[in-house]
Amino acid sequence: MTYLIKTVQTIRSLFLLAALPVILAGCLESSSSVVAPSEPTEPDYSTVPAPYDTTGKPIVTLEGGTLAYLVHQTDHPFIAQPRDQVAIFLTLRTLDGEIVSSTYSDSATTASLVDVQGISVSGLKNGVLGMRVNEKRTLIVPPSEGFADVDSNNVNYDLRNDTIRYDVLLDRIYDN
Repeated sequence: MTYLIKTVQTIRSLFLLAALPVILAGCLESSSSVVAPSEPTEPDYSTVPAPYDTTGKPIVTLEGGTLAYLVHQTDHPFIAQPRDQVAIFLTLRTLDGEIVSSTYSDSATTASLVDVQGISVSGLKNGVLGMRVNEKRTLIVPPSEGFADVDSNNVNYDLRNDTIRYDVLLDRIYDN
């Protein structure tokens, strides 16, 4: 019986010794495949449409001084109201044409869903209010209606003194 117990212990020890290199190799392999976090990449704006052409388009001055160029008007029956959620495509640019952000970046084809009342940029909110489905507007937003009041942690803090441009397409309205 003692001989049998020693034989079983020897076989177990040999098995563990034989398996040890495989276990270690697996541990080393998995630790070497850990990828360090990469630096954030710049968005790809190559699929962002060109700025809307506002030449000869009607202009409306909105509350607060935002100018709304009515680039493409529709007679769709649904009109964006403060209580609505809307799906919009938009591109934010500086007046010299630099793209700041866009729903079209990185080849995206999905509109952003937003609560109209929750839009923090007054000029954008006022510009979306009253839009009809499939309508396009260019909004020229003065600093007081743009990012003038954002704190220094906001990603748009550098634009606090700038007049900005939004090209907006209202894709859909969800009545709340």
